Amino acid sequence: MTIQGGTEMKRVWKRVIAVGMAAMLVCGCGAGGGEQTASLGEQSPVKAEQAKETAEGSSEEAAVDTQYPEYLNLDSFRPIVKDGEEVTLRVLTMRESIANSDINENWFVKFIEEKLNINLEIEEVNESTYEERRNLMLASNDLPDIILNMHLSANDMVNYGMDGQQFLPMSDYISEKLTPNLYKIITENEMAKAENTAPDGKMYTIPNISASFPGWGDTLGTQRVFIDKRYMEAAGIEKAPETLDEFIEMLREFKALDPASMGVDEIWPMVSTWGNDKEFLQNAFGWVISDVGDMTTPAWDVETKEMVIPCSQEKYGDYVTLLNTLYSERLIHPDFFTIDKTAARALYAEGAVPVLCDAAPYLSIPERFDEFIAATPASSKWCVNGVTRKTPSYSLGTVCISADTEYPEVCMRLLDYLYSDEGSVYRLYGCAEGSEDSMGIIEGFSLDEDGKLIFADVASGKYESDFDYWVNAVELSAGGNGPGDEGKMKLYSQKLAGVEKPEYPKLDLTNPDDHYRSICYEAHQGHLVDGLPSMYLEAEQAARYTDLKTVIKNYVNTETAKFVVGQRSLDELSDFFDELKNMGIEEYIEICKDVYADYAGPQ
Repeated sequence: MTIQGGTEMKRVWKRVIAVGMAAMLVCGCGAGGGEQTASLGEQSPVKAEQAKETAEGSSEEAAVDTQYPEYLNLDSFRPIVKDGEEVTLRVLTMRESIANSDINENWFVKFIEEKLNINLEIEEVNESTYEERRNLMLASNDLPDIILNMHLSANDMVNYGMDGQQFLPMSDYISEKLTPNLYKIITENEMAKAENTAPDGKMYTIPNISASFPGWGDTLGTQRVFIDKRYMEAAGIEKAPETLDEFIEMLREFKALDPASMGVDEIWPMVSTWGNDKEFLQNAFGWVISDVGDMTTPAWDVETKEMVIPCSQEKYGDYVTLLNTLYSERLIHPDFFTIDKTAARALYAEGAVPVLCDAAPYLSIPERFDEFIAATPASSKWCVNGVTRKTPSYSLGTVCISADTEYPEVCMRLLDYLYSDEGSVYRLYGCAEGSEDSMGIIEGFSLDEDGKLIFADVASGKYESDFDYWVNAVELSAGGNGPGDEGKMKLYSQKLAGVEKPEYPKLDLTNPDDHYRSICYEAHQGHLVDGLPSMYLEAEQAARYTDLKTVIKNYVNTETAKFVVGQRSLDELSDFFDELKNMGIEEYIEICKDVYADYAGPQ
């Protein structure tokens, strides 16, 4: 949420100031002048009688240890729960669409159970089932101990954490003793803490930390649009389009090609797995938005330089008209609004999609990953210089803990392990080749002669790709989206493989993952713009905001779909905007403006 040259929101800065004050207290600026161990929360879990014992002269180490259960090992992570003791945690996690393994047999799950001595009862969901399961979980207040990757928002932290008290205030448990890795990250990254802090000053989630070097983290935008060079050659197109008009014309030229000549029954010029096509088009209209599927979400307008609600602007009618054109000319798929990742990737694999809108080409076409270029963010009359939202170096967390868990300290200690050097690597990559930690389940990773990380189980052909290996052999959750420190993962994996002085690796264009990062890096430079920081509503605003948003969002989604597929005439767009006013869109906008009143925007 660092905005270069801009002024941060007043509420965010208040939280940052609070962090600084907390840090002063932790560093021992209290009346006693002595060194103290404290949590980052407003309240310490130390009981009154333990505090009294400390005041009467107990050693600092003894006082700290009495805060925590006797079965918890505070000296190391191996094990987290002392030998001879038994703790079972319930975990809900969302997995990737290619997941086909029994997650209970994945290596990292076995490692947690065998080496960290924590039993896991795991329930897994996927992209088509997670929303229903999440809503049921929150409505019934029947939460597992740990919730991973369930797409919870900042307002969810307010509604179910601060107000509903269903989520554990994790900041109350972040301390040098219990969670040394998280403590260090939070105290050294004030804005990362602010992004994950609710209005009551507590953290109900913890930030994901991204690596930052060419091709990673904030050197990339969030656009993921890739153009098949085979189709470009067949259509006589020599370079990626730079304007929105050129991009649309390219789609038309792809559609005009003979499908048989491309080895398919029908050509679908642009297909997306999860709104990547919408994001590309929205950016061309000047909107930098975090939730591309919700046009009632506050966005930054790069031309007017203000926070806007896209569906309320006049140019939203132009956006809807464009979608209608794409749909009627069959430049996008008939299931534009409903197609899922599995169906989209099946079309990619057939070679029927010239413009592939997915996280990376190799996820569906590993054998042709290097036959794509990344689309350049498109300019238009609504956006003079094409833009893409800059990927932040930290983000709102993807993990929560139930407030009713019997084992809050164990949960926090386990999550802290994911931010350690070893845990950051093990959660996604597994262990190094030859390590006793392999437990005979995986072969591990090593470095090739060029110093690149290779996975033995992929090299042997047991798994089709690194991604397949991570998902179906190692992970507890989708590692790229889960809690952890990506920078540590990149450096410490090299150290485990024998490199004495690790450095961030250079991109290897023969590696599928590095290749997509390289082409995105090249396409996105000069177009990166920070998005809005997370939106935390004050308690008195939240109810009205939710009431308005529920009605407006449902209406916008329904009517937009009608306009696009031709069930409602585009001549009625003026009526659409009038209907929004009758629903309270102006009040809704004012609430959002109040939240961002002191936000001056990116440079």
